[in-house]
Amino acid sequence: MAKTLKKQTIEGFGWRGATDILEQVLQIVFTAILARLLSKADFGLIAMALLINRFFQTVTNIGFGGAIIRSQTVTREQISAVFYIQLALNLVLSIIIFSGANIAAGFFNEEKLVQIIRVTAWVIFLQTFQFPNILLQKQMDFKRFSLMEIISMVSANLLAILLAFAGYGYWALVWRLLAQRAVFSALTWGITKWRPGKPDFKGTKPLLTFGLNMLGSNIFYYFSENLIGIITGKFLGKEIMGLFNIAYNLAIVPASKVQNILASVLMPGFAKIQGNIKSFVENNQKALKYTSLVFIPFMFLMAGISDNLIITLYGLKWSDAGFMLFLLSFVGIMKGIAHLLRSAILAKGHAQVVFYAAIIETLSSIPIMYYTIKSMGIYGLISGYMTGSFFGLVYTIYSYNKLFEGKSFFIGTISKPVLIGAALLSIAWLCSFIDAGHLLLLIIQVSSGLVLYAITVSFLYNIKLKEVIAEIKSHI
Repeated sequence: MAKTLKKQTIEGFGWRGATDILEQVLQIVFTAILARLLSKADFGLIAMALLINRFFQTVTNIGFGGAIIRSQTVTREQISAVFYIQLALNLVLSIIIFSGANIAAGFFNEEKLVQIIRVTAWVIFLQTFQFPNILLQKQMDFKRFSLMEIISMVSANLLAILLAFAGYGYWALVWRLLAQRAVFSALTWGITKWRPGKPDFKGTKPLLTFGLNMLGSNIFYYFSENLIGIITGKFLGKEIMGLFNIAYNLAIVPASKVQNILASVLMPGFAKIQGNIKSFVENNQKALKYTSLVFIPFMFLMAGISDNLIITLYGLKWSDAGFMLFLLSFVGIMKGIAHLLRSAILAKGHAQVVFYAAIIETLSSIPIMYYTIKSMGIYGLISGYMTGSFFGLVYTIYSYNKLFEGKSFFIGTISKPVLIGAALLSIAWLCSFIDAGHLLLLIIQVSSGLVLYAITVSFLYNIKLKEVIAEIKSHI
């Protein structure tokens, strides 16, 4: 059984890691095309509408999926009961969003938002039908899950590009969102063959308890992640919101991808060995080590190439997003590290840690945002966002060390990836003084960074870069 679990975990990392990298690359390409066809205001309007949706998705995301994955005794009838509860919640909330579109649009003082919010309201209801993918994750069947994600993402973006060329403006982005959810839901039901049966509501209390513990943390986590967007949309307008959204998606989405990989792959794997403390600790430390080795240097390099990356991909009209991306890259590093630690904390059932961390992030960011928005604008908001992320990370590290009873565990694991990342940031900065066009300079920065990465990994870990993947496989 241990060998099977090990093989499933390795395959899961392979599929989820490859899929998320491919998705990230494709999303950048598709967004680069759309950014040249649409305006900053178009992206800003959709970002505002999605803030509303994300809040209500947070309310409906009560953590049932995590509870089902973590439980080793859940029955088919209990899973069906959870589905019906989720279906009812999502339907009610979609109706609420549709009905309250005028209020939300009034908050941002954007009349165009009314129709956008009314259409995107049904994304939450559509998302209900992605429910069977929880079972794929529980079974650690990441191949089919990953293929569905790629197919739905590519098809939705191709539709959006066609609509943008046809002159549909921001509606191209609206239909991209709807199409992606609809295609993924259809594929989920077609491939999994799962159908809800007779529910057993009596047996769902443990699942509901775990889920409700996650609800409070999800709500505060929403505000810790999206408060900056809410204030930007409200006080700085749709064009600044569009610029910020481009930078945010490049810097923060990779951190979310780290969370998705760990939550989908490690959580079901760790849940199976949570009673074996020694095995749990060893496997978690190795997951942290090798994920950090890739993620942290990548984010430092992102900061170093931020200006050229924005201009090369999206054009000169988006150049103001370059410095935003530089700053947000460091937020992404903190968020990504926090996600790495929280996955292990949640696998052990300590949902309250995530809740308290979200509270700390939110409350520590608000004063700085309030006092700096008038003098510094969006950069004042980002400084508050960075501060909140830092204090939330500090608390998460403290809780993680306490859980694993090893104060040097975390620092010792990520110190080398941070040194490598600092080296990549430095080489990218030095290359920026070369007199070359944006595309050529970006190629030089990335190439130099990859060479330096190979050298530093070989020196600090005493292994060649080509052995890193083999090392990961042999130690997971």
